[in-house]
Amino acid sequence: MNRKTRSITVPATIEHLEALTGMVTSHLSDHSIPEKVAFEVDLAVDEACTNVIRYAYEPAGEGDVTVVCTVTPCEIRVCIIDYGIPFNPLNVKEPDLSGDVEDRAIGGLGVHLIRTLMDKVSYDYRGGKNILCMTKFLAATPEEEKSDNL
Repeated sequence: MNRKTRSITVPATIEHLEALTGMVTSHLSDHSIPEKVAFEVDLAVDEACTNVIRYAYEPAGEGDVTVVCTVTPCEIRVCIIDYGIPFNPLNVKEPDLSGDVEDRAIGGLGVHLIRTLMDKVSYDYRGGKNILCMTKFLAATPEEEKSDNL
């Protein structure tokens, strides 16, 4: 398997969230990505897309979101692109996870979850677009060991 890419562009609405995440899930499944890795990537994509849907085109604007998923033998890379308000999620400070759950502010864990689940996260604002790329490295599979001892 070399580089395989699939993408989808839909209106940035909650009704389209399943299409966005479903495309990634299907693409990872087509390339036999291990279940745990696929789950982590899917969860990060869900969080990132939900943030775009909720905040990118506020207060009352509309726009599209594009998800591009690339699978190579070494990594999974998912880029989420929107034309909304410039927002760098990497500037969001780490949440305070100390203390009781009841005492913490609601929300704000999505970016933390993305950082935790993915191995590399980058952001760029270019050409009027927010471009968030998330990478999950795949362990290189060792070549089958050959034995002369049969």
